[in-house]
Order: sequence, then C-alpha cells, then structure tokens
Amino acid sequence: MPANRTNGHTLAAHYTRCGRINDLDLNKYVPSESENTGMTFTILGRNPKTGELGIGIATYSLAVGATCPRILPGIGVLTSQASTNPAIGEEIMELIEDGLEPTDAFMQSLAKDDHPGFRQVALLMPEGEALVHSGVNIKSFSGHINSVNCIAVGNFLTNDDVLKAMARSFENSASSEETSLAQRLIAALEAGRNAGGQSGSDGTHLPERSACVLVGSPEESFPIDVRIDSSSDAIADLKAALDIYHPMHDFYLQRAENPEGLPPQSEWLSS
Repeated sequence: MPANRTNGHTLAAHYTRCGRINDLDLNKYVPSESENTGMTFTILGRNPKTGELGIGIATYSLAVGATCPRILPGIGVLTSQASTNPAIGEEIMELIEDGLEPTDAFMQSLAKDDHPGFRQVALLMPEGEALVHSGVNIKSFSGHINSVNCIAVGNFLTNDDVLKAMARSFENSASSEETSLAQRLIAALEAGRNAGGQSGSDGTHLPERSACVLVGSPEESFPIDVRIDSSSDAIADLKAALDIYHPMHDFYLQRAENPEGLPPQSEWLSS
C-alpha cells in the first residue's frame, strides 16, 4: 500500500487490480479505522463488453449527485465522499485527462487537501484497476471491496455486510444482457440497503435521502445522469426515475447529434 506524506499528512491509497470475487475476498474487505461523519454507500462498476463505466450512490446527505460522482467515459469513474470535498474528484479527473498517471493524479490531489483523514475517494478504470483512499477519521463501519468489475465502498455503514451485498449483487447480474449497467448499479444499492444500509452514531438506521446513478460510454456524447436530491426513499425514487428516463436516453443523444427528422418526445417511444 503506497503512502505519501505531504504537509504533515499521511495519505494511504490501496492500488489493486480488481480480483475475482469469492467468499474469502468478501471476508477480507479493507476497513478504515474511523470516528467521524459521512453516511454513504457506493458502487462503481464497469461493463467490459461495452466499455461503459458507472456509479451508483445512496446517502443520508442531500443532493449527492451534485458533489460526489465524477466520470470520464473510457477513462475512469470516481467518487469523493465521507466529508466530501468535490474539488478532490474534479482535480483527479482533470489531471488524468491531461495525461498524468492515475496513481499520481490520485495521490497528488489528496496531498493538496488539508483534511485527507476525513475523505473517502475511490476510482475505477476501464480495465478494472482500482484506487481507494479511506481516511483514518471516517466513521465506521467503513471500507471497500474490490471485485472483478466493481468497487463497493462506504462509510457510516451498519456493518460490512453492506459492502459484500453490493459487490455480490453487481457481479451476479453480469450474465443478464437485458439488464443495463445503470439498472445493475441501482440493484446493488438496493442490496446494500437491504443488508443494513447506514446507521447513526447511536446505531439507529438512517434513511437514504438522496441517490444518483451515472453511466458513461466512450461512444456517447453525454452520460446517463439521474439524481434524487431529497427524498424519504431515495433508492426507490431513483429506480423509478431511471425507468422513465432510460427509454429516452437514445432520443436525447440523437437530438444532440442531429435533431432533423426526430419525432416529438411524446411520440418517441411509439415510433
């Protein structure tokens, strides 16, 4: 596990190529020693057949889709969570896009932050390479699991079963060609919720008040980006919103490329 000490901070990131999931891997998830805020569970996933990358996040915090996820289709997908500093994720992706090696971009951006012990950052790349940083001040249960095609990562969790359930759900759905990556990510969030989700300092369950799903393809001009900013049941609402948006995504892609000859939105699904 490489370490980098800058400005009095010790930064640690796990840089591993995602290994095949099995019971042994799941029982050896990587925890963080933790004692502070953040209430989030996240699944970052890839479809090696299509080249798609995506992320699903659920949390007690509001408007998670505005601050935590970042994606560069064909390059990487990232979350910056716990005590979120959106600038970390933005800088990592900008540096990678400018040609810096992902490990260097990851560590360099964290090294600039004044409070890395409160951050949880995860990056998944197209070939399955994974980088994860979980600061020592993040509230437990906190940690991550690397699998073949995904990273499950979270903090303020009821137990480590949340991470295991998300990873299993995502990998077990890989054989279904009729299920999109976005749907698989939301199903993994449902599995995490059903395994216990988040809990407060007193051990009581915390509801998911916001959620998002973001999926990008190198072949598409913009990603699927569906968000629930404030809700009493954010994962269910996210699933319902995706069900409405999903059939229209190709329409919006075609409209952006060439709107001539497209039917009205109201007629798209029946045309």
